[in-house]
Amino acid sequence: MRYFDAHFHLFENSAFGNQLADNIGDTADKDLFFDKYYRNGNMIGGILMGNGPLEHQGVELPANFYYCLGLDEEKYFEEFDDTLKIIENRLSENKCVGVKLYPGYISRYPNDEIYYPLFELLCKHNKVLAVHTGMLAGSSGKLKYAKPIYLDDIAVDFPQLKIIMCHFGNPFLSEAAAVMESNSNVYADLSGLIEGSFSLNAFGESQKNYIKALKTWIQYVGTYDRFMFGTDWPAVNGNNYYDFISSLFPKKFTDNIMYKNALKIYQIKEIV
Repeated sequence: MRYFDAHFHLFENSAFGNQLADNIGDTADKDLFFDKYYRNGNMIGGILMGNGPLEHQGVELPANFYYCLGLDEEKYFEEFDDTLKIIENRLSENKCVGVKLYPGYISRYPNDEIYYPLFELLCKHNKVLAVHTGMLAGSSGKLKYAKPIYLDDIAVDFPQLKIIMCHFGNPFLSEAAAVMESNSNVYADLSGLIEGSFSLNAFGESQKNYIKALKTWIQYVGTYDRFMFGTDWPAVNGNNYYDFISSLFPKKFTDNIMYKNALKIYQIKEIV
């Protein structure tokens, strides 16, 4: 059981993060995360999806861990030229593998033309664009901005840009699958499909139709090479979630889904 967690968060002094962690018997503590799941667990590395002030994101990550710089506040777009300068400086770092957008939490469609200079920067530096798609945590966001279909515009206009559809657009699964099937430069992480503690057997019985839908639309894409494992920690326990995600794929593809695809997609050449 080895996995590369292609989507996790580290919340600092956050009631929201504390509650999520408490729901799975953890605490929203950076040291606990790395000790439990990495140093003493089955995680071989991962991608931190950034939150909060840009200057605090991605600092002091252990070996084998990387980050996407997260634009999760509207203030970053008030003087976007200045934000782009900060982003370009961070993209020069090996640890920074891309940028993440938070549509839905920010009321701006991901194909808004304000982002196009950012997409050009990512292409210039050969880095990845990650985009939140699907359901939102809490009740203050607007779901219409987080639908997967808007990634189609970006994928067509920037065919050389790798785009990560976070959460596989859940529950807009048919739309997510259509965007991926149509655009070979769109990938999906499978984080956030369950939240909280769960028993795999009980969940499989009570949510059999949901699981069937997931398998149906994953298969529709036509390839397993563009899917990768992620937990959205502290939303779930990584080991339990490993069992759930691996159950969605034929056994021979387990290693690809759990770590090999992510290393290739994020161009991570070596895990120590």
